[in-house]
Amino acid sequence: MTLHRTREFFVGAGLPVFLLAASAVYESFLLALVFAPAGSGWWGEFAQEFKIWCFSYDPGTGGMEWSAVGMMLLEPLFIVAAAVLLWREALRRVRWRASWRPAFAGAVVAVLAAVSLLAVDRRSRVEDPLPPFPGERIRTRITPPAFRLVDQLEREVGLEDLRGRVVLMTGVYAACATTCPEILIETRRLLDTLPAPARARVSVLALSLNPEYESTSIMAGMAAGYGFQHPEFRYLNGEPGLMHGLLEQLQFARVRNPRTGAIDHANLLILIDARGEIAYRFNLNPRHQGWLREAVLQLTAEAVADEAALVGAE
Repeated sequence: MTLHRTREFFVGAGLPVFLLAASAVYESFLLALVFAPAGSGWWGEFAQEFKIWCFSYDPGTGGMEWSAVGMMLLEPLFIVAAAVLLWREALRRVRWRASWRPAFAGAVVAVLAAVSLLAVDRRSRVEDPLPPFPGERIRTRITPPAFRLVDQLEREVGLEDLRGRVVLMTGVYAACATTCPEILIETRRLLDTLPAPARARVSVLALSLNPEYESTSIMAGMAAGYGFQHPEFRYLNGEPGLMHGLLEQLQFARVRNPRTGAIDHANLLILIDARGEIAYRFNLNPRHQGWLREAVLQLTAEAVADEAALVGAE
């Protein structure tokens, strides 16, 4: 009996009906990802990362490679079309009410595939147990170079203006479709998970790695695309010679591809304490991502203690 049913599934209309149902669920899931609204929730973050990696999505403009979207949507349809063509005679004789089993099976398989993808993403976001944050063992006390640059609202700012605050400094550029989105997503995730009192003491400075080509309007669009608010997040640029010198001093290694114009660069996240000294340097290594939040909490607690001591001394 089982052998007979298996043969009927492949010879009759079972397989094309199965493929039709699975494709319908797949297409619905993919469209939900493509048109998911931007947001800081888990689904919004998952959809954004999916679109960045699969469709070169630009959160600043909302643009993406629609040809890649079309190809991903069309691929299963070619398989379905081939199955319908090969099993057209069986489909003409099919009793659709009696075909609910292969249709149900196809839908279940597609749903399970989607759930598996989501589950893998969820697990990837749950950090493995990390070694304790080393704190003072890896801390530095380096005076950063002084600078005054212009942000996305055309307002001038320097590190001296942020004394007493914890500063997270990184380097990005708007046309980047690889590391920069990861840096900005991680920065946004960090801010969103900080307790309100700690977050109120943090400022983010994103230095342009492409100073020759980035205007304040481009920078403002980039910041807005990731949901950052001014003055918590400042995207900074200046005269190209000055910017390149500053980036060298801060050790933001970068190389421009002469053929594509893309910039391969270090994914640095530099923490400056409330006294204006470079305290920690992190990157997107999973261990560093876990330590980044601990370091921010430590430095904001220090800022509170320093402020209280200053008030007490007065």
